[in-house]
Amino acid sequence: MNNVKLYVIICVISFASISVKSQSQCDTLSFINCNENKIVHSENYSDLNLLIEKFKSLKSDKNNSLQIVHIGDSHLQAGFVTEKIKQQLFLQFSNDSFAAPGFIFPYTIAQTNNPFFFKVDYSGNWEWCKNVDKEKICKLGLSGITVQTKDTVTSMCIKMQNSKYNYPAKYYFNKIKILHNLKEEVNITINNKMTEIFDGYSLIELPTLEDSVFIEIMQPKNCQFELYGIILENTMSQINYHTIGVNGSTAQSYLQCDHFSSHLKLINPDLIIISLGTNEAYDADFRKIEHEYILKDLIYQIRDVSPNAAFILVTANDHLKNRKYLNPNIQDVNANIFKICKELKLSYWDFYTIMGGEQSIIEWYERGLSSEDKLHFKRAGYEIQGELFSNALNKMIEDHQ
Repeated sequence: MNNVKLYVIICVISFASISVKSQSQCDTLSFINCNENKIVHSENYSDLNLLIEKFKSLKSDKNNSLQIVHIGDSHLQAGFVTEKIKQQLFLQFSNDSFAAPGFIFPYTIAQTNNPFFFKVDYSGNWEWCKNVDKEKICKLGLSGITVQTKDTVTSMCIKMQNSKYNYPAKYYFNKIKILHNLKEEVNITINNKMTEIFDGYSLIELPTLEDSVFIEIMQPKNCQFELYGIILENTMSQINYHTIGVNGSTAQSYLQCDHFSSHLKLINPDLIIISLGTNEAYDADFRKIEHEYILKDLIYQIRDVSPNAAFILVTANDHLKNRKYLNPNIQDVNANIFKICKELKLSYWDFYTIMGGEQSIIEWYERGLSSEDKLHFKRAGYEIQGELFSNALNKMIEDHQ
């Protein structure tokens, strides 16, 4: 027990030193508008009241918990920005030293980049489809990606990479939901234990906390198993942060997902964060009015199944087209976000302005914080973004009366 306490103390001190270093970026990176780093509230502040009170009660009420769903594109798929946010929230608002990974997808099976904090190994022959494909050839769920197989026996192993990073909260879980298509035709075992199969997902509760899981899927010939995502829960976690990201995705991409609503209902989020708009702005065929209506449609669909959830929309970041041209569509995308938030009484976080506004991506690039494409960020840049968002959210909660 003493060793565990010492471990937690060391982790907290370590993370605190990282946090102090990150906060000093406001002094060392003069192009960041830290005075603008705030979440702008909706006119109807009541949509945030319940959320803020839940945040405030986490430390005093260990039975209370929060579900957060963050939906985005390639900026989220790698996991760098959201992992920074998650760990900050664990540290500031909960007592979690062993936290739930939340919603994940085995991106490795779909031959695309996997978030750094877990590793996937698998067997069998798999095909895949995504919500960004020009032609829709499969059913899609909340993850925006589906992997499918006709093999009678396949498997995958998911292992948390707890030893490879020094965040204070390590990932362990004891409750697992596998989101899939088949019901009577499939048998799924997790760590050699049979799951209970419901309509649209399989469930198992493990007797102990685990940091890895072995999943075996058995089905008859001529069947096709489709996997839509996995929810790794920890029944003791107070903050449950679910990251949904697909490279190249837009709001329209998620509207094409057949099981988006039913999967979201399973999570029952208290807070929805939407970080979409970069790919819309980059599109040569961008139409401002079309973007407005599509983004509204996505919000309406989410509201239908999560009527009590608070929303925070994140503006598209500054970037250059083809590494050298200004993109005027960014202004139109962000203007739509402001307009929608005002009309639907939602909140937003204006990362575009906070990061420095027009051409600020050049400053981020020259400081080694953005990629060569001057569109995406390097890990350090994403972590600064996550730190800024966490600070803004924390300030909103602290200032709330």
